[in-house]
Amino acid sequence: MPLLSLTAIACFATCLALSSAHIHHQSAACRYMAVPWTHFASAYGGLLAATSAVLVHLLVSRAQRRGGLPRTSGWQSWLPTLFVIVAGLMVPLTALVVALTHKDASETAMNLGKPLCEG
Repeated sequence: MPLLSLTAIACFATCLALSSAHIHHQSAACRYMAVPWTHFASAYGGLLAATSAVLVHLLVSRAQRRGGLPRTSGWQSWLPTLFVIVAGLMVPLTALVVALTHKDASETAMNLGKPLCEG
């Protein structure tokens, strides 16, 4: 679960960096360019990792309660909870990034190859 939460954060940061790089490349070329597949991969990867982290936490907690296992204490209880909270916050952020990636791709597809700069 911590690995999934950290993966979601890394994919989110990568997606933001790729978006900035895409805008920079379009501005430098002064024309619309297609959104690279890596942008989609990082956006969907972040969403998948964040939702998987929340789902794994829920399944493990449920199995632990159902099996009658003793609840852990100390860092073994608050650390996974901290990571699932982070993953829970990343779910809407990564979903927004996926939506914005598709919005950017549709805008680019409508204007593909057209000049971006005036003059």
